[in-house]
Amino acid sequence: MIMCAWKRVERLPRTLELLAEQETAATLYVWNNNRRAAERLDSLLARSPIPAQSVHCSRNIGCFGRFYMARDLADAHDAVLFIDDDQDFGQSMVADQLASFESESVAGWWAFTYRPGARSHGERNRVETALQPADYIGVGGMIADAAIFRDPRLFACPRRYWFVDDMWLSYYASHIRGWRLRRSLAEFRFASDGLDLDLTLGVTKIRMFRYLKRRGWDVG
Repeated sequence: MIMCAWKRVERLPRTLELLAEQETAATLYVWNNNRRAAERLDSLLARSPIPAQSVHCSRNIGCFGRFYMARDLADAHDAVLFIDDDQDFGQSMVADQLASFESESVAGWWAFTYRPGARSHGERNRVETALQPADYIGVGGMIADAAIFRDPRLFACPRRYWFVDDMWLSYYASHIRGWRLRRSLAEFRFASDGLDLDLTLGVTKIRMFRYLKRRGWDVG
């Protein structure tokens, strides 16, 4: 299981506690984009109730860093799970995500379809029913076939869009690889604290959506 860290290092004990309560054991890998918090993060992981380790990036490369971590793990695993550092979840989360897994597919809780004729990322509807098709999957609360992270073309995402890795992965998995996207069985809750990166990415997501549509992404 992979998670990015940046501004919420102090919330890590809560995440570790929730993972320790899982019905299915999990190992946490943390991609840290905040080098100033490296010592504090490692101190917290040293006391982790579950197996956990970190990679510290010398600069903030955004959420895309977790894909590089997934690439390093992909040869040893069939599936890769992702969570966000502002999510809470129940004891069956890992088991439910694994039950959602299929080869050549991506499944996640934050799942949407784009409306007909959509011209921006915001023109979308939430997929309310588990295992139903989706156009877009948020990476936090997602399980994916690890094979996609062994594909070097996945890492050709333009750097200006590295902070919207979720849209790039949704496009790449469905349009380039022809994989299925679905809502997963697991449920998550956001622990809102005003630090959500998504609040600052509106314009970038509009531009990326249009960029991907020009590349042939047939959604909406």
